[in-house]
Amino acid sequence: MDVAGTDRPHPTGGAARPVSGPSGLSASLPGLLAGLTGIGTLAALSASGQVGWPVAGALAAAGGLALWSARRAGAAATALARSDAALRRAADELEGLRDRSRDFAAVTPGWFWETGSDHRYLALSGGLTVLLGCDPRTVFGDSLLDLGVLVADETTWAEYRADIEAGRAFRDLEVSFEGVDGRDLVLRLSAVPVRSADGRFRGYRGCGVDATAETLALVEARFMQAVVHDAIDSVSEGFVLFSADGRLLICNEQYRRAYPTIADMLTPGRSFAEILRAAAERGGYEGEGDIGAWVEQRLTRHLQHSTPVDGRLSDGRWYRISEHATGTGGVVKILMDITELKTREEQLAGQTARLEQTVGALRESELRYRQLVELAPYGIVIWDCTAIRFANGAAAAILGVAADALEGQLLAGFLAEGDALAATLAAAAEGEERRLECDALRPTGERRRLEVAASQAVYGGGPAVLLVMNDITDRRRVEGELQRAQKMEAVGRMAGGIAHEFNNMLTAIGGFARLAERNPADPDRVLTCVQEIAKASERAAALTAQLLDFSHRRVTDEREVVAVAPLVRDLRVFLKPLLSAGIDVAILAADESAHALVNPVTLNQALLNLALNGRDAMPHGGTLTIALAVETPDDAFFARHRGLKPGRYVAIRVSDQGAGVPAEIRDRVWEPFFTTKEPGKGTGLGLWMVYGTAQQSGGAVELEGEEGQGATFALYLPAVEPPASPVGLDPLQVAEGEGAVILLVDDEDSVRRYLRLVLEEAGCTVVEASDGQEALTRYDEAGGLFDAVVSDVSMPRMNGLDLARELESRNQLLPILFLTGYASRETAAGLTAQEGRQIVMKPVAPERLLSALRDLLAL
Repeated sequence: MDVAGTDRPHPTGGAARPVSGPSGLSASLPGLLAGLTGIGTLAALSASGQVGWPVAGALAAAGGLALWSARRAGAAATALARSDAALRRAADELEGLRDRSRDFAAVTPGWFWETGSDHRYLALSGGLTVLLGCDPRTVFGDSLLDLGVLVADETTWAEYRADIEAGRAFRDLEVSFEGVDGRDLVLRLSAVPVRSADGRFRGYRGCGVDATAETLALVEARFMQAVVHDAIDSVSEGFVLFSADGRLLICNEQYRRAYPTIADMLTPGRSFAEILRAAAERGGYEGEGDIGAWVEQRLTRHLQHSTPVDGRLSDGRWYRISEHATGTGGVVKILMDITELKTREEQLAGQTARLEQTVGALRESELRYRQLVELAPYGIVIWDCTAIRFANGAAAAILGVAADALEGQLLAGFLAEGDALAATLAAAAEGEERRLECDALRPTGERRRLEVAASQAVYGGGPAVLLVMNDITDRRRVEGELQRAQKMEAVGRMAGGIAHEFNNMLTAIGGFARLAERNPADPDRVLTCVQEIAKASERAAALTAQLLDFSHRRVTDEREVVAVAPLVRDLRVFLKPLLSAGIDVAILAADESAHALVNPVTLNQALLNLALNGRDAMPHGGTLTIALAVETPDDAFFARHRGLKPGRYVAIRVSDQGAGVPAEIRDRVWEPFFTTKEPGKGTGLGLWMVYGTAQQSGGAVELEGEEGQGATFALYLPAVEPPASPVGLDPLQVAEGEGAVILLVDDEDSVRRYLRLVLEEAGCTVVEASDGQEALTRYDEAGGLFDAVVSDVSMPRMNGLDLARELESRNQLLPILFLTGYASRETAAGLTAQEGRQIVMKPVAPERLLSALRDLLAL
């Protein structure tokens, strides 16, 4: 193909000859040579005179022009050859660049993309299609601005969108979505703007990478960090970790408790030198030299990671202190409480004096440690979820067998409800630690209460469980006695308040009785006085019942329909001696229609627990509010408690003005044994008992209020209709028109007269006796012709239980109704063990007395 250019004007005005290509130059050379020859000939002719000089001059000029043209054509040909060579070199370099770009794109872990000035995609590399397994536009959309729906945080997307709309470069825009295979994908995009020569924005060129694995690894790392922190807080040893530059990284509560004087300094970021100086200034340094030198000495010892040492720390207990270097240059410090071991060491010191003279200090220490482990009062068992593989002597003693008789035995055979407990403890083999209490069954039939901690172990290369057993039978017995003693102390503190209330009631009873006595002829006045006397006596009975509830002297745990408002109002009497002087009590319980089917004992105890928790939350005083309302909770309440039936509930709210409950422990306050109080000041069972009371009654309990604004505990109980008021006393008959014959036994004359009037009003024939022996005489005199016996329990000469035994020998089917002011559950169980016997608490209303007798006579 001819590559010559078009004709251009000649400098003289004529048309230029083609001179641009080598072929054109070759074609014109013969003519050019011929022209030069002709010019020479004409010059010769002019010289000889054959032609005139003008002609000769013109011919000479034409020859010079041809020579100049030839020279120009040669130069152009040379330049064109150089341009062809440069063009070929540029084409080769361009092809090389294309090959390199393809190679880089093939090995890069991500993909490339390009947009126009309107942010719509111009190109998306194939790597993205392979990664997604589908058309990228179905996920990314058509425009860079469509990525907003894939960014999890709206604030983050707003910042990136502002950069994109302004045409600025951006990095690491993170998008997340579910891939076609169901996996969650996380991608990161970065881009730079493309601009024209005049600076106008022409679009973006960018790349993207798959960050899914990195993100999952980060989430896993954070999870493992939380797990490690939780595990460190759960161990019984003190643990602290310092970084390579001596900064505190992790410290658990056990370690802080060992150093109470500097517990506030043991926070992340503190240097070891700062902590040492604070310890020295607060009493940790007892020398006479420079504190700075002491700090430097301790710091040097800390960095040397010496062998474990034993020492008594500022909390007064002994610890084995060991320091270890980490792989990153940090230091781990572990405190193991060896106070009990030290005590045993002191006891065995006299027995090991000869051994100390012949054996080195290290060997002696190891031997003594092994002896102490073997003599430890807690049992150690390795169980592979099939059989017991190892047990120390303490474990054998706890379970009541010989030391060599446990290996190979089934664990469930030594525990009450063994199969269920074994299934629970087996979870520890998978790493789920368990702590529980259970009963051990010795071969002799004796039961022992155990505290069992289960943790993961390895036996024979397979998973196993390490069980640490502690016999707490005696401790639980002592705790029970201590609780009873504390309760009696609390009852004593309440005595003043109760005496005050009873004096008020006795004043009302005695005053109204005197008023009625002074003017018996005025029926309206007498009726008013009698009604007030009845109210005061009911109030006294309610206080007595609450006092019995508090001391657990009620005879039954069964639920009954309870008027909640009086029960709540009566709390004031019990709280007066228990609350601090700076705490006011506001009781809002005016709704007399509030009734619930609940055990009054547990309800009373639950409200007292909530009130005392509110007291503890206000060490500087405040108002404790107990409010009662009957309400219908909203749908959100029943969504939280799916097991509850929609309807009306009695809500009792106990509110304080304390600091509130921190958000991080709000979900744990209902756990048994969880407490934020100092050791010895709480068992962690108070709120758990409140939760159990709500569950037993078919209700729920919730924590309301925000942190820093006090706490409100709301107890919800299903509302029931109040019992119908009795219209009158129906006759108590054993046959048509025939009243019952009752033997009435009570040592209190006034009580006996009251009961006789009630029975006679119901049509009964009553024979009285003041104690058990007189009752037997009256029984024999009447020939045993009694339909039932109503007897007090506590009486002189012969009590109610002994009377029942004597009457049983005469008539085994004789119904007996016992009346008592107080009785333990054990006593009540003994009185009602035989069919045809019931027990009713005093004071007893006429309707309750007759109802109980009807039930007995109907058997």
